[in-house]
Amino acid sequence: MIIVIEGSDQAGKKTQTALLAQALKKSKIKTKTFSFPDYTTPLGKEINRFLHGKRKFPSQVIHCLLAANRWEKLDQIKSAQAQNSVLIMNRYYQSNLVYGVANGMSLSWLEGLDEGLPKADLVIVLDVSQKESFSRKKANRDKFEKNAQFLKTISATYRKLAKKYHWSIVNASQSKDQVHADIMKILSKKLAKL
Repeated sequence: MIIVIEGSDQAGKKTQTALLAQALKKSKIKTKTFSFPDYTTPLGKEINRFLHGKRKFPSQVIHCLLAANRWEKLDQIKSAQAQNSVLIMNRYYQSNLVYGVANGMSLSWLEGLDEGLPKADLVIVLDVSQKESFSRKKANRDKFEKNAQFLKTISATYRKLAKKYHWSIVNASQSKDQVHADIMKILSKKLAKL
């Protein structure tokens, strides 16, 4: 099973990914986590330079790089799938759809970039207000994290695409323990249907 934790910047994705992995491991469920973009790869380093204003790319190029960053990890993802019951992705191809649409790009073109990657079984979007997101990170923001209007568009696009693709939405403005409890409820419901 692939579970994806999505959401705008500073929604608590890293924290909730860690809490979910911990809970699953405690229940003796073999689990592995991935984070995207993965800044340790050659393409990931280019993406990081772009996000911090050290490189300029047209929108199409950065979205291709983001997709290619996931393709770089395909062998590791498949290997992890063979060895674990659950993979948790701190962001996956869904963010490329959201950010791409917010940048005025074609949804079908964006979908094509990741066609063939292992599909997500459950996508949970951590929904946080732009004001809350800003209060959580004061320093070292990347170009998207600095743009309040763009963050509002991202949140709205997450909600819109969540409806289209049947992603689950969790109010991430709550305490981290409450957000985790909500994620576990969604996961229990999903497992009950399998």
